[in-house]
Amino acid sequence: MAENRELSIPIQGGNSTVQEEIKEEVAVQEQPEEEIKQEPALTKDESEYIEKVFFEEDETVRLRDGVSYKIPPLGLKDAKNLMNKLNTIDTGIIIANLIEDGEGEDNYDQLLDVLLMAFKPYHKHITVDYLADYVDITSAKAIIDIMIGLNGLKKSL
Repeated sequence: MAENRELSIPIQGGNSTVQEEIKEEVAVQEQPEEEIKQEPALTKDESEYIEKVFFEEDETVRLRDGVSYKIPPLGLKDAKNLMNKLNTIDTGIIIANLIEDGEGEDNYDQLLDVLLMAFKPYHKHITVDYLADYVDITSAKAIIDIMIGLNGLKKSL
């Protein structure tokens, strides 16, 4: 009499049995998993850039006076000022800031103000006149690129 009896425990709230639930679970587990979408790996330069911004490492620049100076990331107030001032100068072609426009005006003073912001946190003795004497076109471009990179402004500009 008990030979053909298949006993099972019913699942709460339904007619299915434990055996049916196990079969369904096994079927789900045997289905091939969808490929996990992976973002492309970062390049070495990208990872170093992210690390510098995250850990706020200083950069070094050497001026024409032969001295190497550390440039730190700016505080929030100075970073905001930097963003505003970067909109007034040509950061791609530095020499363009020295050329007068049709009205006889140039962006030389604004360029020096931006450069001074780089040295303000650590080197309070450096003045605009000092930078005018010891920063050349190449180092001016390097300083601005360092400031943009250290402060994480590359993507926002």
